[in-house]
Amino acid sequence: MTLRTKTILGIALIEALVLALLIFTGLQWLKTSNNSRLETGSKQLVSVFASATRDAVLATDLAYLDSFAESITNEHNLAYIRIVDRNGVELTRHGEYQDVTVDSLPSEVIDGVYDVYSNIEVAGQYYGKVEMGVRVSDFQALMSQATRLSILIAVLEMVLVAIFSFALGTYLLRRLDKLKQGVERIEKIGPGAQITVTGNDEVSQVSEAFNSMSRSLANAQENLAKKHEQQVVLTEKITELAQVAEHARDAIIITDAKGLITWVNPAFEVLTGYRSADVIGKQPGKLLQGAGTDAATVEQMSKALDEKRPVKVELLNYSSNGQPYWVEMDISPVLDSDGEVIRFIAVERDITERRQVNKQLESALEQATKANNAKSEFLANMSHEIRTPMNAIMGLSEMLLDQVTVPELHGKLKIINKSAENLVTVINDILDYSKIEAGKLTLTQSPFDLREVLEQAIELSAYQAKSKGLPVILDMPSDIDTRVVGDKGRLNQVLLNLLGNAVKFTEKGHIKLTVAEVESMASQSVSYRFIIEDTGMGIPSDRLPFIMEKFEQVDNSATREFEGTGLGLAICKHLIAMFGGQLAVESEEGVGSRFSFTIPLEPQPAQQEQTVQPLRTVATVDESVLPKLTVLVAEDSQVNRMLVEAMLANSQLELVFAKDGIEAVELYQRHQPDMVITDISMPRKDGYAATAEIRALQKNGRFPWCPVIALSAHAMVEEKENSHQRGLDDYLTKPVKKVELVNMIAKWSEVISQQVKAKKMID
Repeated sequence: MTLRTKTILGIALIEALVLALLIFTGLQWLKTSNNSRLETGSKQLVSVFASATRDAVLATDLAYLDSFAESITNEHNLAYIRIVDRNGVELTRHGEYQDVTVDSLPSEVIDGVYDVYSNIEVAGQYYGKVEMGVRVSDFQALMSQATRLSILIAVLEMVLVAIFSFALGTYLLRRLDKLKQGVERIEKIGPGAQITVTGNDEVSQVSEAFNSMSRSLANAQENLAKKHEQQVVLTEKITELAQVAEHARDAIIITDAKGLITWVNPAFEVLTGYRSADVIGKQPGKLLQGAGTDAATVEQMSKALDEKRPVKVELLNYSSNGQPYWVEMDISPVLDSDGEVIRFIAVERDITERRQVNKQLESALEQATKANNAKSEFLANMSHEIRTPMNAIMGLSEMLLDQVTVPELHGKLKIINKSAENLVTVINDILDYSKIEAGKLTLTQSPFDLREVLEQAIELSAYQAKSKGLPVILDMPSDIDTRVVGDKGRLNQVLLNLLGNAVKFTEKGHIKLTVAEVESMASQSVSYRFIIEDTGMGIPSDRLPFIMEKFEQVDNSATREFEGTGLGLAICKHLIAMFGGQLAVESEEGVGSRFSFTIPLEPQPAQQEQTVQPLRTVATVDESVLPKLTVLVAEDSQVNRMLVEAMLANSQLELVFAKDGIEAVELYQRHQPDMVITDISMPRKDGYAATAEIRALQKNGRFPWCPVIALSAHAMVEEKENSHQRGLDDYLTKPVKKVELVNMIAKWSEVISQQVKAKKMID
């Protein structure tokens, strides 16, 4: 039996059952509903007739009863009506009265008459009854016709269903035949064959699913082919890796999950002296480790492997003949899909020679560090020793320049003073570069006004250029924010060095410093571009690539015209790099030079706008303006004591001198000075120890606070920072100029004055 026949028969059978159920249910409903209607209507009608004839029956009014029965029969198309009294005597009858059955339903009567009756009663007393025959032939004819029509409809329905089933079966078979053709095409040409899909019904969806399956099979076949190719490549790679392992210079050990050796390469045999056959099934640790092997390293390695982690250590092993050797051991666990260890792979590299070289390098580095520290210490000590007498030379020559009016002597004194300044510059450059080389030079971060730094640098450079008649110009927009955070001192050092070089090498024209704000890559900072231009001698093209190297100058000959160490530009280059910028130079010989750099500077936080950090600096060098104060000066050098006394001779200050720290503490307790100026390096007790004792006396409440200022030949930034941490309030570096000393005293005199005023207000 074909699928088409099965489809038709199946649908027809289902349809026949459904139709039979529907017809039977419909006819039953029609029969029941009409029976109920006829039965109820007939009983109501006979009951009404019984009530209407009650009085006539009681009066035995036969004429009325006869007339009433006749009219009722004709009017309601009754088969009959019959009325009898209590004794069963027939009072009237009209119509055909025969075969009366009162227990049947309207649809069950044979003669087409439905018989009903109703008793005639008064106060529960029986007086007779009315019998009535209602014609139901129309109802029975209706039921018969309905049955015939239902059967006819059912037959027509089954015919239509059969036709539809035939058409549907044919349609399905044609679509399925396409699927069959698709399968046959797959058999012939392989996966990927497609069939034409029309419509959007379930069969179309099946066809689309077939096409999708065919494409998936094609993709799967393609993937399998690729995987096969990959497997071939992987096999070749594994073969290559096996060959690499066989020929590797590093020793390779493979163990099982328990740590027992399963394979070693030839390099292992060369390194250890053991043959492969001798080590299979043994533990590498028991085989190779010995008395000198570090137990802590072995424990670290074991812990990592227990936790299924790779580990890399350096370990001392021993060969088969007991010879020690160092290896760099890299061990990796190999895990299965469940995360369990199936084997360990260890690669050992002989690093015995490397460790010996590293040891030698460490020793050389240690010696170099010691030498570098010794050099730094030597330079610092030399700086101190040179600055101490230089303080006297510069101070006395500066004083004599104000006193001596003889031109010849004045000129010689000026040469002495200028030479001393040049020597101090040389010392500063050497110290800075030595710190750069030692990596000890760091930048500080503090708020400052960039415009103020620039104006001061221009002012100082203009003073130096005045003798040459050179204008020094500052070109900077007025609307840029110059309230920044950074290392003010180091930036000032860079600017003064570059401007100083421009003044030094320029005889006519001008020097110009241009500053502009530029877009910064860092979101929290602002970048500033600095350009220093001059119209001087310029730099020869062959010297330009080397000009920023240490000890390099435009003219390196022994008879060069301009003085200097050749370290200035090298220091500037390193300082700018520490700021995060790069120093660039452009120059044309005989035309001029152009140095430029860009550095980021952090903007000052908003709250610092309301801060009260600077004290007024006295610009004058006239010591007579200083207030009447008692100043204790601790200085072991007699020359420097004389110099300080001479610098402040015209002031109102009362100077008390101490030769060392012990005497300084004693004189402090005796005189209770308003200010202390102390050297750092002194015999018996240095300035730090003396300051500590003075601060202890003040802390106990026995003596009032006073500023303590260092006057030291130690010029290192670390010394300045250290002095603040150890209780000193400020720092002067030797050689000190008169203006610097006077300004420092004036600065702290204001603080003392403010404190006195505040105390009076409180009192």
